[in-house]
Amino acid sequence: MEGPYFAEEQRFPAWIRVLVVLPVVVLGVAVVALAPAAPPVALALCIPLVLLLVLAVLHFVIRLVTTLDTEGLHLRVVPVGWSLLPRHMAQKDVAIGDIRGWEIRTYDSLRDREFWGWHLWGLSAAKGGRYLYVMRPNGPTHGRGVQLDLGSGERLLIGSQRLDELAAALDLVTSRH
Repeated sequence: MEGPYFAEEQRFPAWIRVLVVLPVVVLGVAVVALAPAAPPVALALCIPLVLLLVLAVLHFVIRLVTTLDTEGLHLRVVPVGWSLLPRHMAQKDVAIGDIRGWEIRTYDSLRDREFWGWHLWGLSAAKGGRYLYVMRPNGPTHGRGVQLDLGSGERLLIGSQRLDELAAALDLVTSRH
């Protein structure tokens, strides 16, 4: 197996991180403010505070690792056990021979129903074998990626900050196969 033709690691953008930290800060301030006057209420608020804190931390550690080599395209949402995604989506391997076609396209989460389904921001598993991996959207509702059509009928949309490099690597690897 040769070295990777393409490798990229993406994390959630800053605006998503702010959105998940903001409720933690607000609830934390409420707990501190209520602690002297109403300790039972403050203690009761600690449970949702801890849950929100865990979810916020996950948004800081989750990352999408995309690798393309002679064996295929490998997608990993890591850490695997904590990604809140179905296992079949958190670790996805696509053999080069299974790629029937691909194109660079823009995805709009409000208009394109194709990838509607279970979502964690830009990560989605939709009905009919459609998977969305767009961790760094171009805006709150849309992102660009490479859409792969597989021989199995599955369709994947893989976001990247380096779309042209991913497209060139796919051209190279699929032409050699």
